Amino acid sequence: MDSNFLSLLVHPIYKTPLQFDGASGQLTDKAHNDRFAIKDNVPILLTTGEEAALTQTAQHNEAGSKFHYKEHYQHDAETYDYFKETENPIESEEHNRLHQYILSEIPAHASWILDTGCGGGWLAHALRDKQKNVISMDISDINPIKATKNNPYPTHFGLVADVYELPVKDGSIDCIVAAEIIEHVSDPKRFLYALYTALKPGGKIIVTTPYNERILESLCIHCNHLTPHNAHLHSFTEASIQRFLPAGLKSHRTTVFNNKVLVRLGLQRMFSFLPLGIYKGVDSVSNSLTKKRAYRLMLVIEK
Repeated sequence: MDSNFLSLLVHPIYKTPLQFDGASGQLTDKAHNDRFAIKDNVPILLTTGEEAALTQTAQHNEAGSKFHYKEHYQHDAETYDYFKETENPIESEEHNRLHQYILSEIPAHASWILDTGCGGGWLAHALRDKQKNVISMDISDINPIKATKNNPYPTHFGLVADVYELPVKDGSIDCIVAAEIIEHVSDPKRFLYALYTALKPGGKIIVTTPYNERILESLCIHCNHLTPHNAHLHSFTEASIQRFLPAGLKSHRTTVFNNKVLVRLGLQRMFSFLPLGIYKGVDSVSNSLTKKRAYRLMLVIEK
């Protein structure tokens, strides 16, 4: 277990330090006599319980069901291969520009970067030669383990954890990326607060989410209740996301990008040769002309 990585980790509930027990190959919290497994060099810092309020979204209350999100996203990672690249060239280019926008916001000075909901580990792959410490974190154990195996460089670490019980020291992370995650969580305000608490002074949180999405629903063949497509629970605009911001922010800003007209007509792919700076200008003009018909919203928070 890397000592620098270990020094950031704490008990997910009590926030007390953890020690590596070489005999058992586990992380231990002597103060509370708790132990956490390590699987394929990735710490599993999950508790078994779920706070009742976090299982009760508007959709689940209407259906009379509970959102057991820890179990749900473990099954999600078992069902969907987040490492499989899309074969649709238009969708591929849209994702490529999304990643470029995110990478352009990462501060040059950032030493520790937390990828919250790492999925296929694209961020760790993109930063493999940048001499950054990258933590690929997910609530499932499948994605962080596979991400670290696919990108086995010495400053890339995997972590299985719940953002609501984030097991890193307060004020320890330079940059946090939450790409296409906030629309899935039951409590966006608490989600952002947890990330903000982990952020160092002078650090940055980069959040992306579908912009002004019309969330479609289908009747589930298993439970006979309406279920939102892609498990999206929220839709955000520049204005609506403001009410979830943590108090005491140094600064924040929102950006709407990846214009739908450019994407659907294949023009985004035609402009793939353009450097990001020039493409941003084309994208911005397109959003103005089409009244912000765009795929993505980015929220950048600085502490």
